[in-house]
Amino acid sequence: MSEKIIYDETPIIFLAMFWGGGGPYRISQIMHVYDWVNRGIPTREYLEKALNILLALNFIEIKDDKFLVTRKIGMDFDAFRKKKRKGKFEIVRMYFEQCDLSAEPPHVIGISKELYSSELKKYKKFMNS
Repeated sequence: MSEKIIYDETPIIFLAMFWGGGGPYRISQIMHVYDWVNRGIPTREYLEKALNILLALNFIEIKDDKFLVTRKIGMDFDAFRKKKRKGKFEIVRMYFEQCDLSAEPPHVIGISKELYSSELKKYKKFMNS
């Protein structure tokens, strides 16, 4: 696994999506499940990079402008975590160690500052309700 390509936020964003039910999620909903799992909100840049990496690895897909964990990966990761029986952050790190992403992933999606701000507002409004 190349640390330069797959950095710490990617597995955590995947884990958040998985533990939150797999999706489909809008960006504000990804922020919500990420905060639920990791007690924080990913930056626009980290979120954009992670989603592009997850798309390149075919761990997630886009459907109707929402992101969801692919069925195959969801089942594979669930079987992996049940077999290994480690803590959630350790198990997702172990799972990503078997990934082979040797080149910068294609830039499939972009998250503009305006879109990120709008989604962040939606998330905060939801949390304050």
